[in-house]
Order: sequence, then C-alpha cells, then structure tokens
Amino acid sequence: MNTMSSMPRLGKGWSQSLRRSVAILRVLAAPRANGFALVELTRATGLPHSTVYRLLQQLCDEALVVYQSDARRYVLGPLTFELGLAAADHCDIRAKCVQSMNSILQATQDTCYLVMRSGADAVCIDRREGTCPIRVLTLDIGSRRPLGVGAAGLAILSGLPQDEVIEIIENNAERLQPFNRLNTQLVAAHVEETRSRGFAVSGNWVTLGVTGIGVPLNDASGRPFGALSLSAVNHRMLEERWDEIVGILRSEAKRIQNILLNGT
Repeated sequence: MNTMSSMPRLGKGWSQSLRRSVAILRVLAAPRANGFALVELTRATGLPHSTVYRLLQQLCDEALVVYQSDARRYVLGPLTFELGLAAADHCDIRAKCVQSMNSILQATQDTCYLVMRSGADAVCIDRREGTCPIRVLTLDIGSRRPLGVGAAGLAILSGLPQDEVIEIIENNAERLQPFNRLNTQLVAAHVEETRSRGFAVSGNWVTLGVTGIGVPLNDASGRPFGALSLSAVNHRMLEERWDEIVGILRSEAKRIQNILLNGT
C-alpha cells in the first residue's frame, strides 16, 4: 500500500498554519539564551498577535516549543532536539565538507565557516578556527542571522532573484538593527556591491575590527543554497589579499557543489 497516496489531502488553511508555525520556529532558533516574549515573536514574524499566540499553544502541546512561565518567554522544545538527532544521519552536509573546510584553514590560517540557507536566514553548520595569534570567531555553530548580514549571508542573498531579495530584506527589517544599526537600505546597497564585485565583503558593519569574505554554494540551476566564508581582523584582510582568498573559497565551493550535487 502506498502510504503517501492514501493520506488525506490537507486544505489550504492547514498549509498556511504550517508555514506560519515554521516561521515561529525559525525565529526561536536564533541564538538567544533567554528566549522570546510573545510580543517579540509577533514583531519578528509579522503575524497577528492572536495567530502567534494560538500557534504557540499548539507547538507547546507537541513539545516543539516550551513556555517558561517564570520569565514569560518561549524557547524551542525537546522535540526539536530529537528531530535534529534523527535527521543528522541523513542530512549531515558537514561530513561531506570536512576536507574542504580543512583545506581552507590550511591555506589561509584564518577562521572559515560553512553556512546554509534556511528561509530568510543563514545558519552556520560548521567552522574551523584560525591558527593565527589573533583569532576571530564571529559565528557559533548552529547560530543564525538574517540573510544579508555577514559575508556568508550576503553571498547567498546576492545570488537570489531581485524580487526575492526585496521580499527577504523587507521581512527581515526588524531584525537588522542589532547588527551595528544595519537597515534595509544598507543591505540592498551591499547586495548591489556584491553583485558588481563578484563576491561578498563584510567589513566592520557586523563585527567591528573584522572583515569577512564569502562566496555562494549554488545548486545545478545556479541558485545559492549556502556559502563559504572567511573572517579575520582587518589587518589580515587587506584588499590585496582578497583575490587569493576568493580563489581558495571558490575552488572549495566547486568541490563541495560536485560532492553534494553529483556525489563526486
């Protein structure tokens, strides 16, 4: 019996609720130790207050979200951890990128990151710490940022169609200000600069004193699904070094794309 074909078709309303629930989970997955208040989730998702509250109750019932009554804040629930463990064996992109990450570190001695797109966010799934005396760690594994923030997220965003770029920037508007007062106009300008340059540069406007360079990971159609980036203190990332770094990142990006898309 084909289980999938025998499942009942779900209506449009259910589909909309699912997308909205996922939007809430994505916000909760942001690196924030004390969780989110209801008003913060409402603002971040752009959904009506009553809708967010109703969906949170349902997510709590399924252990996907936990409500901390003493602090009146919401955090991810234990089921998200269990699902992550179950998916790891099937979706461990990191294992397929180990050689490339090690090669980048060996060639540059600076901290490199492997980042994947998740909706309107960029999620760090792996990194290698630089070996130079002054190390830079701007992203923790598992942390997420709005697309367009940082070299990796900017590399991904710049490779998307313009109408999608505009929508993502507008949807992320409320989340940009904590990053050195970034705003929608600045991110849009950075996208244009990245497209003109051919690679992403994040200099001082996310982490002061640090410059990052990023290149996209593209699927067979040329659409970005992730990125590789490198970051270091400014004096190690002078413009005369950019071509060398970009060449290394692009070479490993090509290798990763071949492994993930073609198995070679």
